[in-house]
Amino acid sequence: RRQRANEIYPKLNAQRAILRQGAHFWEENWGGYTDMAFPNTTTKALRIEFLKPAVFIDELEVFGPADANENLARATTGTVLVEDPKMMDPGAKVEKANDGQYGTMTWKAKAPEGSTDKPWVEIRFPEPREVNRFRFSGNREYYFETDYLTQGPNGTFPGYRILSQQADGRWKEIGSTTRAAQILQKNPALKQASQALHACLMELQEEGPRHSFVGSFTRQPPVTHVLSRGSPETPREEVAPAGFWLLKGDLGLDSKSPDPQRRMRFADWLTQPDHPLTSRVMVNRIWHHIFGAGIVPTGSDFGLAGANPTHPELLEWLAAEFIHPTIGEAKPWSMKSMIRLLVTSEAFRRSSQPQAAAQQKDAAAALLWRFPPRRVEAEVIRDGILQASGKLDPEIGGRSFRIHNEKKTYAQWQVIDNHGPETWRRMIYQERMRRVDDQIFTAFDFPDCGQVRAKRPVSTTPLQALNLMNSPFVVEQSQFIAQRAKNEAGTAAVARVFELLLNRPPTPEERTACQGLDPALICRSLINSNEFAFLP
Repeated sequence: RRQRANEIYPKLNAQRAILRQGAHFWEENWGGYTDMAFPNTTTKALRIEFLKPAVFIDELEVFGPADANENLARATTGTVLVEDPKMMDPGAKVEKANDGQYGTMTWKAKAPEGSTDKPWVEIRFPEPREVNRFRFSGNREYYFETDYLTQGPNGTFPGYRILSQQADGRWKEIGSTTRAAQILQKNPALKQASQALHACLMELQEEGPRHSFVGSFTRQPPVTHVLSRGSPETPREEVAPAGFWLLKGDLGLDSKSPDPQRRMRFADWLTQPDHPLTSRVMVNRIWHHIFGAGIVPTGSDFGLAGANPTHPELLEWLAAEFIHPTIGEAKPWSMKSMIRLLVTSEAFRRSSQPQAAAQQKDAAAALLWRFPPRRVEAEVIRDGILQASGKLDPEIGGRSFRIHNEKKTYAQWQVIDNHGPETWRRMIYQERMRRVDDQIFTAFDFPDCGQVRAKRPVSTTPLQALNLMNSPFVVEQSQFIAQRAKNEAGTAAVARVFELLLNRPPTPEERTACQGLDPALICRSLINSNEFAFLP
């Protein structure tokens, strides 16, 4: 995505150059927020006059040519916002518009009933600043989360004027959404440049880096205390930011250390080669995904409450090999190299066939005398069915496909179609809403996207068999598989069905049992078999 952005930005900047030369100021609608670019201006204050009687603003930001990413309007820089007292909302004062927080901390202003006045805000810098771009958003977090689904690629924003305070105190207009639209309307070349610019913005949203709300980094972290009996009302000793004392986690920090420094020190400590947990936890998780259970079965708990490793020496060796590989051309800290090592091992290549004597001593095959049988994930079952029917779309990347309707709130989202042609991509591209059942493969322990779990549960329920026999998706795909088998094998369609679904020919007994049956029904039966749903 970064590479794609590097290809798009030169095209975008070329259109900006045209607009800068011909229009001097212009608006860029980024969907979650809008920018107004204007000529470089040195001033102690900007005044934003809105053209509607009410505004709902998430954050106001101002940037200059010295650093396109430094917000000069943020309160931490000494900038102060001033609003019209007649339009003040007591619960949403203007200070919320430059606190550096996106989301629900908003500023609201509304003209009195019957008044022709409009809201305004003055952005007063602590000293003269050179600026050339103004940005505001209504609620960009909501937009990039779900609102883009109903509002389209570009959000809607109220019109406004930008005025710069002159040395004598007077205000001079330096940008206007109304005048910008008029300039584009009168000049076809500039209008074309604006359209090309916004086409580049859409490309960036689709193919470039995506917004992600992972935390707030603008505030100084609060001081942490030991809480007496767990009560926040009775703080006791101060606790400095650090790792575990038993694991030599002293980071050389105190409660005044800024958040970025804390994160960097913690990351350095966590990834040092002699850290006793990082490499062990990582190789254990990789082992878990390969074999169905970790060497330490409790993958998220290596403490006293967790389970003991089944092969402690093997875990130690793998952890060391992960950091300093000695086999082949493996790279240090490479998950891909570790996966290659595990799947080429004798343990992975062993048959899962049972042995009576071994089962008496180790029924769960924890000691790996055979490959532990395990059911494949919900995604593999679904994609395997599509692969057999020939309907699986192999396209890589791009937008997810949606099986839900589109509503303003998550609580209203429901599954409306999860087996149409537009959904025949790999399940990794399926857009999933938290706490919403897809009505087919959730029965196969597909995880709730609202939870974090170290391991998926594996259950066996009647609902699974009913879904694999009667769901619209399976019925439809079974017909496609049967038709594909007839097209490719003619009278040997039954044998071809077995090859497509089980990757083997039918046994003589199976041939006899399938005589006279509808191939589509045979497909549904094989999809419902343990051989299809379990790794052999």
